[in-house]
Amino acid sequence: MSLPLELVRIIIDLLLFSAPPRSLTPEKPGCSTKPRWSTINALSLTSQSYRALVLEAWFQSLYIDFPGDLNFLRDRFPELGSKWTKHLHCIQSYHSDNLYVWNLSSFLRVSSIRLDWLSPAFSFPVDWNTLPFSHLSPTFEHFDLRGRTLPDPGAIVGIANTPGFAHLKTLKMVQSVMWCGLCRSCCKVQFKDRPTGVVYEGGSGLPFLYARVLAPLEYLEEVVIVTPNYGFGQTTLGLNADSDSNADTNPETTPTSKTNMDVNDAFREKWVARKRRVGLACGDGDNTDGWKDVRPPKLRRVEYQFSAADDEEEEIFEDYEEMFEIREDMGTSDSDLDNNGLARQWEGDAASLWTFDISC
Repeated sequence: MSLPLELVRIIIDLLLFSAPPRSLTPEKPGCSTKPRWSTINALSLTSQSYRALVLEAWFQSLYIDFPGDLNFLRDRFPELGSKWTKHLHCIQSYHSDNLYVWNLSSFLRVSSIRLDWLSPAFSFPVDWNTLPFSHLSPTFEHFDLRGRTLPDPGAIVGIANTPGFAHLKTLKMVQSVMWCGLCRSCCKVQFKDRPTGVVYEGGSGLPFLYARVLAPLEYLEEVVIVTPNYGFGQTTLGLNADSDSNADTNPETTPTSKTNMDVNDAFREKWVARKRRVGLACGDGDNTDGWKDVRPPKLRRVEYQFSAADDEEEEIFEDYEEMFEIREDMGTSDSDLDNNGLARQWEGDAASLWTFDISC
């Protein structure tokens, strides 16, 4: 007597949820968060009805490291884009000398995308003014960006410029350095202590220029920024994100900001007052750049998460420093730089499908 399909669906979900990721470091750029196909392969061979449920559950999240593989999967599994896949994990290949565009016209139900930027030939998205996606579904609302990215406002504006991002609700960025609004440069975070993070409610918390370039995203509600704390700094983060003690360190300036050591009480009071006016109708017309301080209208929460820096992130930061120096001194593009610090694992779903029986 066979089990009811509703119960089989629950069993499949439990198997996938409880199984460990095939990568030991699933949060690292280029590494998959999915378990191994062997976790549910045996169940998929039991019957046609069981196999259909297994494939549907497996492909709800799709890990893909080459845009061309989307066509391969779509041809073999027509339901992939129209019914199954809700989350895409896209890899901009480390070995790629070209910037490929991800045509997602056949993926009608995608609600979230994670983009791991590994290519040493490009620096997202300095070479382009948008992200490499086209024909995004209106169901798309959540974006996760990590890898070899430059988190300066000139790059972040590419997110807001990308067609199909208009309904974005949550934005997560995992980066090795932090933008400093006073230094107007990217610096590594160095706290004296080891804070795990800080949360800002009510729409505040983004650096002024971040808030300004993301302002066109009228549905954006939450931004999460994850960055390593390299330690050995002089700044201590207060417990209250709304307190004045944090106003000049996080989020607008990093603990490495030289300006942090020089600000006086008058400057700090003016800085905090300006922060509290961001996004209000009155704006701040007296800014030195002549622009008003605005933010995404529905932004309600900004979170900073601080992780412990490891050797790999130290290597990445050294690459950043070299890149900044070359750009500043010579104006050289990222294509002249090399990066050996990013984790790589090529276990895309398309590659996995070559090895098992796909007949029903």
